[in-house]
Parts: sequence; structure tokens; C-alpha cells
Amino acid sequence: MYKSIFYGSIITVCIIIATALYILKKTFPKDIISVFFLLEKRYLLFAMLSMFFYHTFDNIRLFVLSRAMGLRYSFLYGYVISLINTFGATVTPAHVGGEFISIYTLMRKGGRLHKVMSVVTMKTITGMSFFILALPITLYEMFKNPSQAKDLFELIAVVLLLTAVIYIFLRVFFKKNSNNGKFISKVKNIFKRYVVAMKIFLRDKKIYILGAVVSSILLYICFLLVGVFLVKAFNTSADPLSVFLHQLLLVYALFISPTPGGSGVGELGALSVFAPFLEPLLVGVFALLWRFLSQYLSAIFGGILLSILLLIDAKKFKHEA
Repeated sequence: MYKSIFYGSIITVCIIIATALYILKKTFPKDIISVFFLLEKRYLLFAMLSMFFYHTFDNIRLFVLSRAMGLRYSFLYGYVISLINTFGATVTPAHVGGEFISIYTLMRKGGRLHKVMSVVTMKTITGMSFFILALPITLYEMFKNPSQAKDLFELIAVVLLLTAVIYIFLRVFFKKNSNNGKFISKVKNIFKRYVVAMKIFLRDKKIYILGAVVSSILLYICFLLVGVFLVKAFNTSADPLSVFLHQLLLVYALFISPTPGGSGVGELGALSVFAPFLEPLLVGVFALLWRFLSQYLSAIFGGILLSILLLIDAKKFKHEA
């Protein structure tokens, strides 16, 4: 796990630096300092509050699902989980690390593996509810703005190609580990318990699932509001509803992007998505600021918190040994 996090972090940082340099070279206002002084500070505050509520609803979603399976931890610890999940999603391809780190953070509180796996699975499934509900509106926005859709699809295609090249390159340096019979037997046993836990979830915990669905929808709305308020900070005359709807396709692109945390896709995609609402020289600065507030700031805090938890657990393990 340590190597995966380290390599993922290096790849993410490299992509972010390369993308930032490209954006700043393409659009970089000479009086960038004065630009930040002219921003509407209240909307910057609202953008940060929206991100706080994003983590709050993410916390509520996992908290509700965990309670359904008898897993108990403090609500404050739920914020730690949410931030650490953001870090995991940011440094792993297609955001998968966020789910795996959820397993670690929940098992620290005494959760059995099969129950924790069922909770994380339901978290992923309920998280899809927003994308299902928003799909008709997104398709309408895509047909209304075909040039934006074309730019995003081309960007994703390029990213997919680069990811395939990187994957092939990395495969050269990694060998497959052979699994012995005892390990396979243990995995089968855990999987059987996991299937039973999922059946219990779907049969007896419907009210908890509904609560998680509502929280998932609200957390993505809060995520979109970050962009709305940030645009208003740069351009107070922008129409909030138009900004909100204009981001939908980008959100889909971010979450299907194979790059760690959607890095590269988010920054370059933002250039196209937010361009209609901003002056040309401000789009690049805006894209970087938006990605920092909506992804990387939380990931930084999450990385620090994960390091603290790993150190605490390492000391406990050493002490018990």
C-alpha cells in the first residue's frame, strides 16, 4: 500500500505541475496579484463552505451505512475518513483508492472485513444515484453545447491513451504474486460472508440506503456549488444556474477519468467549461484555483491525516509485538 500511495502521489504531482505550467503559459495575467485582490471575498467563503458541506454529506452517507451494519465511530472521525478518502482518490487511477482506504479507516474502528466491504460497496452504489438522476440534464447540456462535449471527449481520449502507455510501462517493473491455497481459501470465506452482508443490506436496511442516496445527491450538489460560487467571485454577473448546469459534463469526465483524481482532465476541462463566464486571461487562473479548492486542498489535509493514522497504528503494532 505504501508503494502504491507513493507512486500515485508522484504521478499526480507530475500531472498537476505539467498541466499547471501549460495553463499558465497559455493564459497568465501579468497583474495576477491584483486579480486576487479584486475577487469578491464572500463568494470565495461560500465556495469553501460548499466544500465543507460536501465533506459533511460524504460523512453522513458513510456514517448512516456504517450504523446499518453495526459499525460505530464518532461523527468527527467521519470527517477524517472523508478527507483521507479524497487523498486516496486523488493519488490513484479512476478514484479507486478512496474506496480501498475507506476499508482501512473503518477496520481501525473494529469493523469486520466482510461488513466493511459491504458498507463501502453500498457507498459506491448510492454514489451513482446522482449520476443517474443528472444524466438526462447532462445529455441535454451536451447537445446544447456540442463544442464543449467534443473538447472533453477528446481530452478523455488522450488521457486514456497516455494512461494505457503508462500502465504498460509500469507492468514491466511489477511481477504477479502467486497465491497459495490457504490464501485463496481465506478469500473465499470472506467473500461468502460479504455476500451474506450485502443480502442483509438490500433486504433489511432500505431506509439506511435511502438516507445514503439523499446524502450522495446533496454532496454532489455542494461540489457543483463550489464552481458556481467561485465563478461569482470572478464575475458577479454570471448566472448561477447556467454555471451549475455547465459543469455537469465535466463532473462525469472527472469521475470516469483514469488519471489519479482526474488530474489533467479537471484542469484542462475547466478551461472549456468555465470559459463562457470569465475573461480569457482569467480562465487559467480560475481553473487552477477551482481544482485546488475542490480537490487538492482536501487531498493535502487527507494525506496528512493518513500519515498520522499510519504512524499511530505502526506504533501500536510495534508495542503489541
